[in-house]
Amino acid sequence: LEEVFEINKTATALILGVMVWALIGTGVTMPTEEFEEAVAETLHDVSEVVFFLMGALTVVEIMDAHRGFDIITASIKATKKKELMLVEIMDAHRGFDIITASIKATQKKELMLVIGVLTFLLSSVLNNLTVVIVMVSLLKKLVKEDSFRMKLGGLVVVASNAGGAWTPMGDITTTMLYIGGQVTTVPLLGNLLFPSIMCLIGTLGWEVLQMKDEKFERPKVEGGEKKPPVGQAFVFWGGLAGMIFVPVFSGLTQCPAWSGMMLNLGVLSLIVSLLHPSDSHFSLHHALAKIEMADALFFLGVLFAVGGLERVGILKALAEQLSKICPFDSVVAILLGFASAVVDNVPLVAASQGMYDLTQHPPDDALWNLITYCAATGGSLLVIGSAAGVAFMGLEKDVSFGWYLKAIGPAALVGYFFGVA
Repeated sequence: LEEVFEINKTATALILGVMVWALIGTGVTMPTEEFEEAVAETLHDVSEVVFFLMGALTVVEIMDAHRGFDIITASIKATKKKELMLVEIMDAHRGFDIITASIKATQKKELMLVIGVLTFLLSSVLNNLTVVIVMVSLLKKLVKEDSFRMKLGGLVVVASNAGGAWTPMGDITTTMLYIGGQVTTVPLLGNLLFPSIMCLIGTLGWEVLQMKDEKFERPKVEGGEKKPPVGQAFVFWGGLAGMIFVPVFSGLTQCPAWSGMMLNLGVLSLIVSLLHPSDSHFSLHHALAKIEMADALFFLGVLFAVGGLERVGILKALAEQLSKICPFDSVVAILLGFASAVVDNVPLVAASQGMYDLTQHPPDDALWNLITYCAATGGSLLVIGSAAGVAFMGLEKDVSFGWYLKAIGPAALVGYFFGVA
């Protein structure tokens, strides 16, 4: 509806969420106490996802207010075209300070590898929507040629979705499955890291074969450098470390994931208030004012609606029908990835959580791993298939549905099947 009629998807999701439960309350024979209990349990499950998302977005806003991502921008020294895409994979365990010292490449292919690897790594610990926004803004400072910049931006979408698939915080669908108990931290890292890397390798490998090896031109820098705010590096690395610590905190304390994220937000906000006692620009209030509350409400509406469908058994019946048509759950999961390129992957993953029982498919079962991977990376096949793709289309005015399908679609498809295999 949003693409065709420009109707805000958050409004549609909220109406859908409430109306599903209204129809259940009026059209399904269910005792009042049972109905109230079902609503409360569903709202509890949905709230965990929404609070986690709100906390993560606010932490990133505080980091961005301190121009923390300029640390990454300053570290990229490449001067030729393909340097920009794979830097994103190389420094998983030592931090971006190593990137600052190590990126000295001057060849095209090296540049593309730089951007690809960096995006992949950032998306493993940060929301991939935020990573795309940061990386596309970064590309505008690094590459003058529109067509090459757009190509790299499209590959950033693929790399961000692949990078978000293998960690609990990288992609919202992975977060949903993590909070829902379908996947747990250590097995998820072990099971999906290699497929996610293969997805990236397949995508970048295809582009390396297609792309000409030629120099690229940087845009001219106008004006002098602004002085970084006090505590820039400390806030950036502290916020990043706090996000990485969330699954550890959850595992040690048995507290839900959203509480770990809120703890990170609270500590970071306390530090910021001490660093800038009289500057509201860096405050928690300012960060909360900048986050997109519409995104949180969209998840609330969609997950609330899916929870209602699960309660009345519709999703279970759908799973049974799919099993009769296609007896192989793995094929259904792969098709789910293709569907996520057309339909928003949040309701698709929420539906899969209701379709398959944890008693039949326990946590970290192969089916849940495949669903996690396919839902996260399948959205890269079309520009409208993921929030990252939609954000990219908004940031680059010349990017269209048709351009992405032709320029990025083949590489994304190769990467998708590389990971599945």
